[in-house]
Amino acid sequence: MKEHLERLIALQEADLRLEDIAERKRRIPEMVEAARQPLLTAQATRDSLKQEFDKLAKDRKSCEQDLAEQEQALSKLQDRTTKGEIKTNREYQAHLVEIELAKKKKGEIEEKLLILMDQMDTKRKELAQAETAVKDAEKRFTSEKDSLEGSVGALDEEMAALKQKRETMVGAIEPSLLRTYEKLRRTKKGQAMAGVNKDGTCIACRLHVEPQVVAEVKRGISILTCSNCQRILYWTGEPVQIVPQPERKTEAVGVEEAAETTE
Repeated sequence: MKEHLERLIALQEADLRLEDIAERKRRIPEMVEAARQPLLTAQATRDSLKQEFDKLAKDRKSCEQDLAEQEQALSKLQDRTTKGEIKTNREYQAHLVEIELAKKKKGEIEEKLLILMDQMDTKRKELAQAETAVKDAEKRFTSEKDSLEGSVGALDEEMAALKQKRETMVGAIEPSLLRTYEKLRRTKKGQAMAGVNKDGTCIACRLHVEPQVVAEVKRGISILTCSNCQRILYWTGEPVQIVPQPERKTEAVGVEEAAETTE
């Protein structure tokens, strides 16, 4: 019976590995998308910085246009002074105020332009760093994607070999026992068997197994199931040690036989 248990354990290991391979293959597209996320994040950061840089460039162009217009307006005001268009002192004083206001506005525009230029320089550096980050992320994603998609072939090969090995395993298991195993595997999420720890708990349901059942599981001479989860049990604690009985000495045997004869 111990041999039957060992065959069932090996079969379950193969079945669990087959399920693991199938699940990994199913998750490969999800894993590819997960690997793509850092690239998408880097691209979004780059695109956002590009939009900010483009806006600054647009604002700078508009500011330069305002400055050119203001310089032209100031030049016209200054020309009036030299062309003799101003007749009275009152007009002259008012004209000077107008020139000062124009100069002040020109200075404000120039200050704004300098700020925009500084902001553009900073944003240009950030954008360059973001472009580098995108290229690095693209390389990492391509490498991970190729690795994940390339693993499909190896997984298919392993699955085919395991299925072939499973057929051989199944043929060596007693039919009624195999039917029980397959039924449990369908109803117990692929795990028909459960080990019993050295503390007497079932690995699957985490509940204590009756002491007498634990003792029988240790011996491995019969097929037993967990009363809680109904899975087939096997021992996973320390190996069971069979202590040999010491041989009786010949002299002692003779004495005991003589005593029995006397009696």
